[in-house]
Amino acid sequence: MKRSALLVALGLVGCGASERTVEDFAADPDAAEAVVAACDAGRETDDCEAARRGLTEARREARMRAYERAF
Repeated sequence: MKRSALLVALGLVGCGASERTVEDFAADPDAAEAVVAACDAGRETDDCEAARRGLTEARREARMRAYERAF
C-alpha cells in the first residue's frame, strides 16, 4: 500500500513539473549538457530539443563574450 501511494505521488509530481525553456537551458549550460547527453543516450523527453537549442545559444553567447574581450 505504501509503495503504490509513493508511486502515485511521484507520478503526480512528475506531471506537474514545468518544462524548461530554451532560455532556462541557455542560462544553465551544465544542465543543458546533462539533458543533451541523456537524450543522445536514448532517453527522449520533452526537454531534449529545448536543451539542444539552449546549449547552442549558451555556446554562441560565450563565443561572443570571448570575441568582445579580444577587442
